[in-house]
Amino acid sequence: MLLSFFSGRTVISMQPKSFEKVLEEVKGKRILVANRGIPARRICRSITEMFNAKAIMTATDVDKTSPASSGANELLLLGSDPRAYLDLDRVIRKAKANDVVAIHPGWGFGSEDDSFPARCEKAGIIFIGPPQEPMRILGNKVAVRKLALEQDVPVVPGSEGAVSIPEAREIAKEIGFPVMLKAEGGGGGRGIYEVYKDEDLEKAFSKASALAQASFGNPRLYVEKLLTSVRHIEIQVVADKYGNVFCFDERDCSVQRNHQKLIEITPSPWPKYSEELRAQLKEYSRRLISAVGYYSLATVEFLVDADGEPYLIEVNTRLQVEHGITECRYGIDLVEEQIAIAFGAELRLSEEKNKPYQWAFQCRINCEDPQKNFEPNSGRITRYVSPGGQGIRIDSCVGDGYRFPSNYDSAASLLIAYGNSWNKVVALMKRALREYMIGGLKTTIPFHRKIIDHAKFIEADYDTNFVRHNYAELMDYSDREPDFFRLTRLVAEISALGYNKYIQLGEYRGREDKRIGRFQLAESPEVSSWFEPHITRGMDRDSILDTLRSDREAGIVHMTDTTTRDITQSNSGNRFRQAEDAIVGPSLDKCGFFSLENGGGAHFHVAMLANMTYPFSEAAEWNKFAPNTLKQILIRSTNVLGYKPQPKNVMRLTGEMINEHYDVIRCFDFLNHIENMRPFAEVALNSTKNIFEPAISLSWAKGFDVERYLTVTSEIIRMCADVAGVSEKKAEKMIILGLKDMAGVCPPRFMKELIGTITQRYPELVVHSHRHYTDGLFVPTMGAAAKAGAHIVDVAVGASVRWYGQGEVLSTAAYIEDEIGLKTHLDKDMIRATNFKLKQIMPYYDKYTAPYFQGIDHDVVRHGMPGGATSSSQEGALKQGYIKLLPYMLKFLEGTRKIVRYHDVTPGSQITWNTAFLAVTGAYKRGGEREVRRLLNILDVVNLCKEDELTSHERSARLDLYRDSNDAFRNLLLGKFGKLPLGFPADWVYQSAFGKGWETAIAKRTEDSPLMTLADVDLAAEKEALQKRLHRQPSEEEFVMYLNHPGDAITTIEFCEKYGNINNLPVDIWFEGLEKGEVLNFQGNCKKPHRMRILDISEPDENGMAVVRYVLDSEIMSHQVKVAEPDTGSKDVLELADPGNPFHVGSPSNGDLWVTHVRPGDTVKVGEELFNISIMKQEKSVLSPVDGVVRRVIKSANYTEDKKMIPVVEGELLVELGATAGVCPTCKSEVPNSDFNFCPTCGQKM
Repeated sequence: MLLSFFSGRTVISMQPKSFEKVLEEVKGKRILVANRGIPARRICRSITEMFNAKAIMTATDVDKTSPASSGANELLLLGSDPRAYLDLDRVIRKAKANDVVAIHPGWGFGSEDDSFPARCEKAGIIFIGPPQEPMRILGNKVAVRKLALEQDVPVVPGSEGAVSIPEAREIAKEIGFPVMLKAEGGGGGRGIYEVYKDEDLEKAFSKASALAQASFGNPRLYVEKLLTSVRHIEIQVVADKYGNVFCFDERDCSVQRNHQKLIEITPSPWPKYSEELRAQLKEYSRRLISAVGYYSLATVEFLVDADGEPYLIEVNTRLQVEHGITECRYGIDLVEEQIAIAFGAELRLSEEKNKPYQWAFQCRINCEDPQKNFEPNSGRITRYVSPGGQGIRIDSCVGDGYRFPSNYDSAASLLIAYGNSWNKVVALMKRALREYMIGGLKTTIPFHRKIIDHAKFIEADYDTNFVRHNYAELMDYSDREPDFFRLTRLVAEISALGYNKYIQLGEYRGREDKRIGRFQLAESPEVSSWFEPHITRGMDRDSILDTLRSDREAGIVHMTDTTTRDITQSNSGNRFRQAEDAIVGPSLDKCGFFSLENGGGAHFHVAMLANMTYPFSEAAEWNKFAPNTLKQILIRSTNVLGYKPQPKNVMRLTGEMINEHYDVIRCFDFLNHIENMRPFAEVALNSTKNIFEPAISLSWAKGFDVERYLTVTSEIIRMCADVAGVSEKKAEKMIILGLKDMAGVCPPRFMKELIGTITQRYPELVVHSHRHYTDGLFVPTMGAAAKAGAHIVDVAVGASVRWYGQGEVLSTAAYIEDEIGLKTHLDKDMIRATNFKLKQIMPYYDKYTAPYFQGIDHDVVRHGMPGGATSSSQEGALKQGYIKLLPYMLKFLEGTRKIVRYHDVTPGSQITWNTAFLAVTGAYKRGGEREVRRLLNILDVVNLCKEDELTSHERSARLDLYRDSNDAFRNLLLGKFGKLPLGFPADWVYQSAFGKGWETAIAKRTEDSPLMTLADVDLAAEKEALQKRLHRQPSEEEFVMYLNHPGDAITTIEFCEKYGNINNLPVDIWFEGLEKGEVLNFQGNCKKPHRMRILDISEPDENGMAVVRYVLDSEIMSHQVKVAEPDTGSKDVLELADPGNPFHVGSPSNGDLWVTHVRPGDTVKVGEELFNISIMKQEKSVLSPVDGVVRRVIKSANYTEDKKMIPVVEGELLVELGATAGVCPTCKSEVPNSDFNFCPTCGQKM
């Protein structure tokens, strides 16, 4: 039968073909897919499946080895230009030369170019798509609006055609803001700008027009009213050349962002979607298609308001990205039908034969980082695990090892779930998204998980604003690969380097250096425990303190173990990990200790800084594997867990978290300014569970005598009574008094007198004695403390004891029991079992973390450097090349302790050391050792002579003593840390430290607690800042970490997100990694066993990168590790932005720079747009991070003028800013920088 119908201005007359006839005709023929990625792979499948034709695929150099290319029988190579897919004439010429009979355009690129069909026809090639004129009419948004009005199809209010800026402004005023500026030739949700007020219209119009020209080759824009609270509903249509039209059920595409679809569903689950509306939309679609004689596939898109009123928005004249869900709903192949129609087949579909029977929905999985404003990601995919099973379909263009390019759009895959109900497909998609793993770059998988978990989505209670209205909630997720998988990358890095750079101990070994060997714990013989502890966790405070007092009356002295905190702080720089804690902790828990000191001090910081562990999570784990013994923490009064005074609200917030995880809170102040402890006293004493242990900082020096410390004790009791609202007598029974000799300088006779006097005056007060081993007199001094009445003494387990921490527990217990005649309540066999474990662990820490300077240093009683500070400070002198000056520094320490009087505990010890170091090295730089000796002679004279005995020359010379001091020392003199215990030093010290401003400094001195002047932190603002940095809501622990140590907290959080839990690695792997051929058996957080074996570690390439190949369980992995600096040779080196420099503004990703808004000399404000990059067809505005002046513009572009885009790579420096110097005093204009001696505006002198 011969059929005719009107198509534009052409009458088409031809004989219909059967599908079988087309199959026979096409078999073995060559069909080209002029596309790439997902559409090319998808279409090639249909070409080869039923038609048995040869699938040819276009490919640029970037794509010729892509996973998608494997779907083709042959590739039509287009060369190196990534934009070659848009050169339709070249594609057609090559197709003709290769005997191609038909071309399928896919979606994107040339698929919406209405000249494509005619060009193919001219070349004698069939275009698998619509004819030119119907395509032009329906594909042009202005023309289709006109057609819709003619066909009584409702449209969104707006302009009748393309407009100028003045016309756009008039129409916007007429229909009302907000409006949309839409590209006449746009599609796929691109080329749309929302404008909410008149003053933004002109700038938005210029940008939209330029981007429309760049993206679609057509700069013309039209205006539409921006409708709110609408659904995006589309109808898939297929029509043949003989007037047959079939409309499929709707696809609901309402879940979108910036008009880009994220999820598509068929049928619509919207409760208000009726059969009447479905029929209406199908009728509208049929009218438009039939009116212009269109054939092939098309999609008619509508917005439907809350009342069910539809408005046409556009017609897409191509195969749609979301066509797959319609295929799943109907059980058909749309591409197959499209190809058959192009070759003249009659439409096979009808309402009677083709009934929908499935639900289906699709997630568009893109390589983008939603938490960074959907920033496109490119790079190597390190792991690819595809979902599968019943009801799952996936069309993907990626795979394991594929380097996802930055040149094209960010689509990675189309994930479809289909089943017999809405609830079923939601469940299927949840499962598929759990199974789906793409490693190495960011994807939208976790974002899609959040969407489909959302109650409103499941209830179908959403519209096109769903993402916008629920943005914060949808962005609150953690995008992490499985912890065990991330951890193997860390092992690969350590193995390639031969050392662990994150420990921050430098290159402590090389890859070929001798190893200690594998750590394989040998368990000690089982200990039959008869032991019953007197004190356990869960007892209330009063019961614990009463037990301590009654035990002391019975001659029992309790002990606190410091093995996993203070001992390892002093002797291994706090590098002792939670992993090793978990080995010894369960045994320590059974030893009978009063408490286990397992947190606080520098350990809190270094747990983050070097152990990459969350400190409070570590504390929580302690309470799981050692649940019986009290846990103790050390805090530094106003500094809490940091190194500077903290505002009260930060102290309280930190204190609440401390209370949750610890039982005994030891709090000290290096000045014994008791008011500095008040905020923590308020937190601890308001709890019946926690025990507050205010500790007196001890020194043994002139002025620091028993009477002085009795005064401090009285102040502590008075403050605690005031906080608790009780009498001083009652307060005495509520606390433990700590005596903290951090330097280890107080001799046995002094401690005996001090404790004896305190316990006599305050008989209900529990006393806890703490000191270090530094002077070598630990055991007799602790014996004297016990004999004098101390209730608790601090000790450590033998294998951990070296020189600078506490003494050994069994020898101390033996001295107390055998020499003094008191008792200890310890399970000594369990202590021995614990010691056996430590003997196996400590060699790793001794080799890699032990201090350079080791051994007893009895001279500490003279220079006063405490504990680990003795070693770390001296090591610093060695590394800086000043080791020969060390004796002079220690001599200066000894002398200055007599001038500025405070205690040898943190941070005072660091202040004293830095003062000595700067004084001695400063003198050395001025005049060598002779000048150093002169300085020390002056110091001796000052300390030996009275003021009236000094000559004028000596008074002048002493001003050199503190001339090189730093701000910490000066702040100490001003009272910014608190009240100096023996008062301010002599005025000449201020003259020396402050120079000409010394009198002003004296006038500013204060004896108030720094808490009096520190304003509270805006916690909400700080949390928001952290949230922006992490691109998610921080946990409460992360927030407290950040408040105490902002930079290191972020480093730790980002490390853990990147690598996982390091405590799942054995200690030898943590320090040494693996060698080639070695196997690591380990468990992840879920306690599942995993196996890793190193296959090979390559030599570094010219970029300094080595490749580690390894097997993880059954998967072969590879990971690049930087092991050397790049060998640049004669090549041009790309200038990269320094991430730590706020004045460096780099490219956020690989892409094309298309407009630069600034020039050198311009002044910019924070948030002002500097340049704009097209990344995978999305524009990315890059804003100024600071106020400043533009110093350099390294690359510049202006696409509007020259139609050129400049390729840029991620991290490339594009704009360098500088600080502004200020304002001209004459004309008040901003001056770009400090190089200007004269104002560039008015010429007056600056």
